[in-house]
Amino acid sequence: MKAVSSKKTTGDAKGQIEDRGDYDPSSATFRLANSPFYLMAHADFKYHEDMDKVLHKHGVSKPIYRVMTVLRERQPASIGAIAEAALTKRSTISRIIDRMIEQNLVTAEPNAEDNRVTEVTLTAAGEQMLRKLTPIVGRQFMRAMDGISNRDIAHLLRTLQKIGANLSKLPIE
Repeated sequence: MKAVSSKKTTGDAKGQIEDRGDYDPSSATFRLANSPFYLMAHADFKYHEDMDKVLHKHGVSKPIYRVMTVLRERQPASIGAIAEAALTKRSTISRIIDRMIEQNLVTAEPNAEDNRVTEVTLTAAGEQMLRKLTPIVGRQFMRAMDGISNRDIAHLLRTLQKIGANLSKLPIE
């Protein structure tokens, strides 16, 4: 897909403002190939399509792998904290945790100070599975980032963080 741009710049009191018509879905000049959200979704779809196949070979789903990566960074973790970090609803995370307990990948225990909170921890088997999968996921990352400089990756991360922050503000309606 080739992105086309006919940027126009106008000045105002705050500096330069670009005409974003080519990227704005409400513009007559908008094309899907110029949509940052379409391109992000497309890349994410392709990444996860491949990950589904690879993880399935090892008896793990993407949601289970995602929970394992959250727990790699912070454990024990409450179901609410896992849901937030995994970008998944609490009820869905609870079902995923139940499957992970059945597979002996995690344990879930009430918090010592507040038994309403369930804390989840990777088991030795869960840590071993994560160590097994990490290099495979690393190869997928390297494949995805082939030909992209570290500088460009850092810029992409900063841009995505800004977009996320903007979308975390009050909704448009």
